[in-house]
Amino acid sequence: MAQYVVTGGSSGVGAALIARLAAAGHTVFNLDVAVPASGSAGTFIECNLGDPGRAGVAVNRLPARIDGLANVAGMARSPDPVMVMAVNFLGMRELTRQLAPRLNTGAGIVCVSSIAGRDWKARLEKLRPLLATEDMVSGLEWCRANIELFARDPYTWSKRAVTAWVMDEARLHTRRSTRILAVSPGGIDTPLTPQFNDLMGEAQAQWTNEQTGRAAVPGEIAEVIQMFLCQPCGWLNGVDVPVDRGYSAGLDAGWIDFRESPAMRAKAERDTARNRH
Repeated sequence: MAQYVVTGGSSGVGAALIARLAAAGHTVFNLDVAVPASGSAGTFIECNLGDPGRAGVAVNRLPARIDGLANVAGMARSPDPVMVMAVNFLGMRELTRQLAPRLNTGAGIVCVSSIAGRDWKARLEKLRPLLATEDMVSGLEWCRANIELFARDPYTWSKRAVTAWVMDEARLHTRRSTRILAVSPGGIDTPLTPQFNDLMGEAQAQWTNEQTGRAAVPGEIAEVIQMFLCQPCGWLNGVDVPVDRGYSAGLDAGWIDFRESPAMRAKAERDTARNRH
């Protein structure tokens, strides 16, 4: 059977993905900062993606050839905004670049982004200097020098960077007989949910979930990642797939009106009050 690497596999979507891959008979390696629960499937390798150099240490413990990589690890918030960028984007990029040469023909890389980053095209010019950094060290230097750009919402900026980078990186995979793509979940009921609700505001989080009936559970996102990792789909490269039960479709087609969300209503009220003065 195949050999897969999953980051963030000790909880949430990553744990659900590892369980599914192992149940299908595959060998799975879990790269995470947290030790998984006793009895969890997969081989655990401690790896802090926010620490430069740790990706290389983890890579040295992995097989010479692998059949796929799922970048699931991420964090919602931190007292240091640069750490969010480091874990969600820079560390992920570093690990992916080191593992890409080990991919077997037909193998895939799936990077978990977020619908929070769906407007990446509108921010691309601001992202280009970060995307152009050569490695994690230079990326961290750029982030520290430009922290005012993303300090207010590092999670969203990190996910914009993930999606934009996947689009650019796809060019290399057209020549390697491998593929890379992003999946962008909407709301998910995971251990990170309280942090996301704090970021969005409880009312906004509830409104978002109501548009499609409820939040996803980890297994519903994991099954999509598994499909892209394991099923033959070699011509699928450089795309961002919303996994949100139609929320993004609703925004694009107009049957979800974001202007009616609590966050936008509050903004409109603030703008009206400001104009009165």
